[in-house]
Amino acid sequence: MRKFKRVLTACILASAFVIPSIPSIAPDTSVVYADESIDEIKEKNAEREKKKKEAENKLANLESEADDIRGVISELDEEINQYQGTIDDLTAKRNALQAKASITKSELQIALIAKENQYDRMKERIAYSYENGDIHIMDALIALDDFSNVINQSEYVEQVSDYDQKQLTDLIAISKEVSKKEKQLQKELNEVEKVKEDTEAEQDALKIMQEGKRDKLNEYGSLISDTEGEISEYDALIEEGNAEIERLEEEYRRKQEEAKRRAEERRKQAEEEARRKREQEQENRQQEQNENENSGSTEESNNNEEEEEKYKEPEPSYNESGFVWPVPASHHITSYFGNRTAPVAGATTYHQAIDIGVSIGNSVVAIADGTVMYTSYSSARGYYIRVDHGGGLTSLYQHLSGYGNYGAGDSVSAGDTIAYSGMTGICAGPHLHIEIWVNGTPVNPLNYIG
Repeated sequence: MRKFKRVLTACILASAFVIPSIPSIAPDTSVVYADESIDEIKEKNAEREKKKKEAENKLANLESEADDIRGVISELDEEINQYQGTIDDLTAKRNALQAKASITKSELQIALIAKENQYDRMKERIAYSYENGDIHIMDALIALDDFSNVINQSEYVEQVSDYDQKQLTDLIAISKEVSKKEKQLQKELNEVEKVKEDTEAEQDALKIMQEGKRDKLNEYGSLISDTEGEISEYDALIEEGNAEIERLEEEYRRKQEEAKRRAEERRKQAEEEARRKREQEQENRQQEQNENENSGSTEESNNNEEEEEKYKEPEPSYNESGFVWPVPASHHITSYFGNRTAPVAGATTYHQAIDIGVSIGNSVVAIADGTVMYTSYSSARGYYIRVDHGGGLTSLYQHLSGYGNYGAGDSVSAGDTIAYSGMTGICAGPHLHIEIWVNGTPVNPLNYIG
């Protein structure tokens, strides 16, 4: 029981400082930037910044707790030193008791030899008495259970000579000494065994405390190292995400510049064609006027005016009636903007769009004039396309089955078919998911296309 108490005490001391369970925040490295938009990468980087901050807070807590455990370990070291001192004392005591028991054991051997010699002399005396017919002494000795009772039996005392009585008294004394030595030796051996058990218990406690100290230090060192590694991974991922955003923005700016250049070339070409056409028309009109003047025909003059009106350059048209509905084949809204229950595992619970139920392969049209920013694919959105309408407003159409004849940098007009409805990505059925963003913030599409 004492040994059990000592081991239990050592266990309590060794586990006095328990490391709290802090979940590891594994960085998300499964990112394919080519399949994601700038806004999605920014959202992902913001989430990484948040998790990096959590990891930094975790690291600060671990370092603070590591300082605390170092204090506990310092106290534990003092306990270990005390235990070691106790073990040394018990070991010395055990060695002394074992030496003393060895001496007692030697003394017992000497006493046993003396007893054996005295007993042999007594046997010789008994044999002599028997051979000389002194059977009274034999009867007395045979009837006794204890040699000491011989002295108390008066009827036998008279029959034992002084020599016999001395021999018997010596045998009794030697027998008592042997019994005393045997009891003393057993007592000393029991004490040695007890000290041995105490020493083993102290050694067990010392071992547990030493192992506990090493385990706590190793555990905290591993946690701190892992957390520092997490922070480094987040830094690398954030830097990678920022580089990808910069690349996408530069690519978009390049495509915009290219689109502007092509538009400017088309504008100049159109102006040149219009100029040549005007010159040709002017030349034709001048020729017709000359012919009319020569013929003096009023009817031909009227025809000339109609021809002039016919070749008048058309002015560019623009849809000024507002935004158009993106799916001509359906006006059935299956999920509105805002909080909702996720329709399928992996879908969002805060809906930044509206869903329009429509079968696969129906036309999806641009809600307003603009420029295609890009077409792409991701496991969540499926195939999708994004259009810049200017003034900080963009529209995004996802879960598509395919695209129209427009690509990045192309200009589109309101009502142009830019894609076809589908059910790619994470969705419960065929529909169009449409988002409208204003200055980088998603807004309710029904405020525009409703």
